[in-house]
Amino acid sequence: MKDVVLINGKKQSKLSVFSRVTQFGDGLFETCLIKDGRLLFWSEHFSRLEKGREKLKINKVESALWLKDVAKALSISRLDNAVVKIILSRGESLRGYGFDQDIIPNRIVIVSGLPEQIPEQYSLSLCQSGYSTNRLLSGIKHSNRLEQIMARFDMSTNECIMLDDSGYVISTTQANIFSIKSNVLLTPALDECGIEGTRRKVILELARELGLQVEVGALSINELLESDEVFITNSVIGIKSVSKINQQSFDLHTTTEKIKHAFFSLQKLSASSQVIETRKSVASWAIALSVVFVFSYLLSLKDVRVNESVIYQLSSGSNIHTISVELENLNHISSSRYFVFLAKILGLDNEIKQGYYELIPDMSVGTLLNNFALAKVATRQITLVEGKTIKDYYQQLSKHPALKHQDNFYQTMNSVGISLPYEGRFWPDTYRVNYGDSVLSVFKRANKIMQEKLDTAWQGRQKNLALKNANEALILASLIEKETAHHAEKSQIAGVFMNRLRKGMRLQTDPSVIYALGEKYLGRLTKKDLRFNSPYNTYRNKGLPPGAIGSVGNESLNAATHPLATDALYFVAKKDGTHAFAKTYQQHRRNIEKYLN
Repeated sequence: MKDVVLINGKKQSKLSVFSRVTQFGDGLFETCLIKDGRLLFWSEHFSRLEKGREKLKINKVESALWLKDVAKALSISRLDNAVVKIILSRGESLRGYGFDQDIIPNRIVIVSGLPEQIPEQYSLSLCQSGYSTNRLLSGIKHSNRLEQIMARFDMSTNECIMLDDSGYVISTTQANIFSIKSNVLLTPALDECGIEGTRRKVILELARELGLQVEVGALSINELLESDEVFITNSVIGIKSVSKINQQSFDLHTTTEKIKHAFFSLQKLSASSQVIETRKSVASWAIALSVVFVFSYLLSLKDVRVNESVIYQLSSGSNIHTISVELENLNHISSSRYFVFLAKILGLDNEIKQGYYELIPDMSVGTLLNNFALAKVATRQITLVEGKTIKDYYQQLSKHPALKHQDNFYQTMNSVGISLPYEGRFWPDTYRVNYGDSVLSVFKRANKIMQEKLDTAWQGRQKNLALKNANEALILASLIEKETAHHAEKSQIAGVFMNRLRKGMRLQTDPSVIYALGEKYLGRLTKKDLRFNSPYNTYRNKGLPPGAIGSVGNESLNAATHPLATDALYFVAKKDGTHAFAKTYQQHRRNIEKYLN
């Protein structure tokens, strides 16, 4: 069919030579898509047209008048699917760049059939030329397209990539370009040149809803070539994967296809599209009102309805419909129908996975759905503090709301796979756990890491270390851990303990007595306490106690396996927590008088 052309609402194809769009390119244009009688993304197109019109100070043409022209041209063409190009010329004037402020703009509408052949995947190359920097014209779809025309000279691929003055990627000649690398979607910033396509903002939002990290910034050609996936988009071709850039092939298109699926599902029901009536008259205000109502309604349903963090359990066997109803009944979402609708748009309705999920204020329904699909369950951080006992850890974990707890202490230890004594067998650290994990799972992780740390420390121990095995190193490290929090002193305290062991002296370390007393310890050791009958009481017994007295950290373990060579046999704590060391008992007594009395 022949193209249908309307100029100022009348069917004609002859434009005055005095039109400023032909003389100077003084105008703007939009290329739109008609699909099943719907002008897709009209609000985005008109918004960009208005942005350019205001910058160029062209007198306004109302949206309703454009829609009337499009409807008339479409009716004449008898097409339900078409490409519509609208051109806004500043108007007509004689030669010279100046113009009257009240100049009447010209409206041009061209309706064409859809392109017969659009590649499923695009091959790209570098264009012969690129963009010039011009912040004033950046983002405006003005009618002077010489940069794109020159860029396509001798082009042998489907499209070519235009760079800016600094050599960074901006776009292809007719499309925005996107790079995907390691779950990050990157597209060039368009502050200084290039055009923001009407689909670009929608795609960025959909990418976020699908769980991608979105970045808008500088994109070098090397970064583009190192991408996992590349795709381009404009109003006519939609979203198309890039299969090749120069000699670099791109075989992966998984994420692109997900975005494409979500985009076209959304496009079918887009509130920003405009129904073009060609067979009956409909009041334009009624159409506009319905669009505004639908769009506003969808926006009101976008976010999860919680004022503080809430944990939601998605049970095994649930489907998108039962989940949506349950969330609506809990008043966590506004509409179960919208929830299902969005899940289908995003292609996530059959991807839901069981688990405990966190709903937080300002979270979008799309983000929640994405979490459900990717099993991004709620997590918590649990810190096991150095020096604490196994009973401390057990009480802490068994009372934690994020963890499941069934077995008693001894059953749990047995399930970990260790035998008595249990103390010191768990690595103190901050652990990230999934909501719904078991207490046992945390103990197993901590035990595995502890064993690895202990094996490494023992294998790298000091030569001629007077300890029999790794377990003795662990016991010594636990005494050091309790004696001081000052890392610089730990190897010196280890040296004192090793000296006393070699001489057959009792270690006489207070923390061992406190551990032996357990709940009988009242906050201060007495002479009676020092006589307490326990194998852990190092005031009564020579050598190391039979087991560790608490958990140990890296510094204490390193000190136990690398004690400092020293003559000291005694130490006493000062008020600031550090220690005074002594070689003789007499010197030790003087330190006690000085620092404790």
